[in-house]
Amino acid sequence: MRRVNGVKLLVVIDATEASNRVLRYVGQLVRGCDGPEFYLTYIASNLPAQFLETGGSELPEQEDRLESTLRRQQRGWMAVADRKAWRILRTAQSTLQQAGVASTRIHACVSSPLDARQTADEVLLLAGDQGCRTVIVGRSAHSWFRRLSGGGLAEQLLRRAKDYAVWVIG
Repeated sequence: MRRVNGVKLLVVIDATEASNRVLRYVGQLVRGCDGPEFYLTYIASNLPAQFLETGGSELPEQEDRLESTLRRQQRGWMAVADRKAWRILRTAQSTLQQAGVASTRIHACVSSPLDARQTADEVLLLAGDQGCRTVIVGRSAHSWFRRLSGGGLAEQLLRRAKDYAVWVIG
């Protein structure tokens, strides 16, 4: 068994086939290795526009009801998005475990940047916080990010990652 101690890899995933390819490739790459730590992160998309603000009202009581309804709708949307994210992360963990990665070497988190333009920075901050020097992402993953930012997450990471290795898997 090859030893790869101290290596920490941040793998950015979503529900796309690109993320599945990333996981299969990385699983094959580390098969038979002992030591790499995996930090899986799912980047949640931002709240849809209809959940950002109410149309407002000039009547204080009606405004309070509108705000209360909006907060309830926001919580409901976020709860559904959070369950989806954790389901995707559990599947990703399972894929790596099937490749022979010990469950104790797989860590997962959901990240929710405040703004789509900050997503690449959020990924790099997370990598730094976890001590990961390598970030792995699928080229065509995170289509919502491309729509909101005008570019792909992989391209943004390649531009901004000064002290990190970025693996873009097609």
